[in-house]
Amino acid sequence: MKAKKILSSLCLLLVVVTAFAQQASENHTERHAIPQQNGQKTTIADLGESDYDIKHLKFDLKMSDTSVFVRGNVTTNAIVTAASMGTYVFELDSLITVDSAKVNGQLLPVTTAASVRKMTLPTALPVNTAFTAQVFYHGTPPGGSGFFNGITLATSTGGTKMVYTVSDPYVAKNWWPCKQEIDDKIDSVDMWVTVPSGVRVGSNGLLKHIDSTSTPGYWQHQWKTKYPIDYYLISVAIARYVVDSSHMHFTGSTDSMLIQNFFFDTATFYPANKSNFDTISQIVDYWSQLFGRYPFWQEKYGISYTNLPGGMEHQTMTTIGVPNTYIIAHELCHQWFGDNVTYKYWGHVWLSEGFATYAEQLYYTHFWSPAMGKSHRQAAYSNAMSQLGGSVYVTDTSSATTLFDQRLVYNKASAVVHMLRFLAPQDSLFFNVLKTYQQQYTGGLATTEDLKAIAQNIYGMNLDTFFNQWIYGQGYPRFSIAWNQIGASVYVKLSQITTVPTSVPLFYTPLELQLHANAGDTIVRVYSNAPSQIYSFTWADTMTNVLLEPNLWILCKINGAVVHDATLGVATTDATDNIKVYPNPTNNVWLVEHLVSGSQLKLMDMNGRTVWKGTSDKDSTTIPAQKLPTGNYQLQISTDNKTKQTIRLVRW
Repeated sequence: MKAKKILSSLCLLLVVVTAFAQQASENHTERHAIPQQNGQKTTIADLGESDYDIKHLKFDLKMSDTSVFVRGNVTTNAIVTAASMGTYVFELDSLITVDSAKVNGQLLPVTTAASVRKMTLPTALPVNTAFTAQVFYHGTPPGGSGFFNGITLATSTGGTKMVYTVSDPYVAKNWWPCKQEIDDKIDSVDMWVTVPSGVRVGSNGLLKHIDSTSTPGYWQHQWKTKYPIDYYLISVAIARYVVDSSHMHFTGSTDSMLIQNFFFDTATFYPANKSNFDTISQIVDYWSQLFGRYPFWQEKYGISYTNLPGGMEHQTMTTIGVPNTYIIAHELCHQWFGDNVTYKYWGHVWLSEGFATYAEQLYYTHFWSPAMGKSHRQAAYSNAMSQLGGSVYVTDTSSATTLFDQRLVYNKASAVVHMLRFLAPQDSLFFNVLKTYQQQYTGGLATTEDLKAIAQNIYGMNLDTFFNQWIYGQGYPRFSIAWNQIGASVYVKLSQITTVPTSVPLFYTPLELQLHANAGDTIVRVYSNAPSQIYSFTWADTMTNVLLEPNLWILCKINGAVVHDATLGVATTDATDNIKVYPNPTNNVWLVEHLVSGSQLKLMDMNGRTVWKGTSDKDSTTIPAQKLPTGNYQLQISTDNKTKQTIRLVRW
């Protein structure tokens, strides 16, 4: 086995970079406008739904495990947000019959136009007026099953009948009278569902009571959640379940939390899947260490098992149909990213799915092995680069197909999260960003720009370029690689093209290179900010090859084969060839000699952030280092506004 090591910064005394096209600044921070959402869906079907803010919902439904037929009523307590509201507007599928409806206790007629229902009020309600609307209804919702359907009737392979809801993204209207506006979180919900005796109901929050006596032959399950919740995260799952309850404790605390799962009542299901579901408490605790305390810990976390081909992160009670532990980890992560902090607009859905997908590799790395985590990341990267274009930010939110693009919103977005981690000056700062994001927007809504602002503040660097490239822009970089070694000097040439140059003509990004020799490998970090660059390293081992991104930090591909080019590093007559910098390393100052008068100097950290710059008016100058953090820096030397040389400097 060949040894692998990280080359000591003290050995990397010199890096020379030649730009064959004029470079843009490393602080490439022009602000791009967020792309227009040409297929934008506002989620609401009628603007009148924005006239009020929902505070509380009370469901009182009668359902069963053998039919999607639903009967009951939903009471909405809300406050008027418009200057004046003369019509109460809600959504309910046209196949469902409204029996009657009231506003503030007064019966009012309901008009129907497709799924939009309207009630004209006797007197318009002024802004900030609290009101109550109650809708009584019954019917059989549209047919279908699984995701993007609303409500599903199914039978397990063991013969268990079940009915479950999945309202994401725009189908809550298929089973209850709702307002489908993502930026109106509901403060609290009571979910009362009456089902045949012996049938169980899983839902959000805590099961406060089961009334098994008021109606002979029926049980009424009374659930309540007091945490803010979005409309599409409200759910029920109905079957002859066995309820499995336990408590977990958070590391470093005596606080406990309820874990409550609803499993099929069969002799084989629970023994076959117990070990996977027993990992829930461990993952809750681990995510709590990384992201902050589980946000709904005073209620519960649980799973309602169904035949759903995957999982849906209903708040405090995931609906799941695949017992794989990485899916359990994915849906559990959503309780932070998506449920506690919900994206403010559907175009930012990556803030939910990208982080949950990234959590899968965190899960594999921690609970299995780093190799498993890397393998999972490789699969995600390969899928993300299986096509050339498309942005992580969703510009067409008109359908579930474009919203939940597996390649972009899940896999490429998870790569973006990993790359954001790579940019962190320290790894702990990345997780500090995640915790701060959760704390600052807990129970609320956020956008990509909100996350960026937090990361910029904690990292201490401008991240406009990163987010413009990877979230709003399209494509990824591809590199041609050539190398040579002359004595103890190694030269590596990278030439970059992008897959969608009209969107991102050049990716400004740090990269890792693995220099390979029979005696062992070493990894060095460089910064790519020009179409073509030559990097030079001092390395005594006899080199045989170079690898790009061995640890899979940056999303990129190699064009063709890596080439050994014997012409790299051949001496030139450029006036900058004689520039010297010493002492290097230093803890005080660097002295730069043999400069051309008028040379522009720029000192950058390894993320491309400028930490010092100046212009020489003579053949030498000094660069202060006392206040800089220890680590590696790049000194870029330009004449006539063209970069001539970049030298690796070390502060110890």
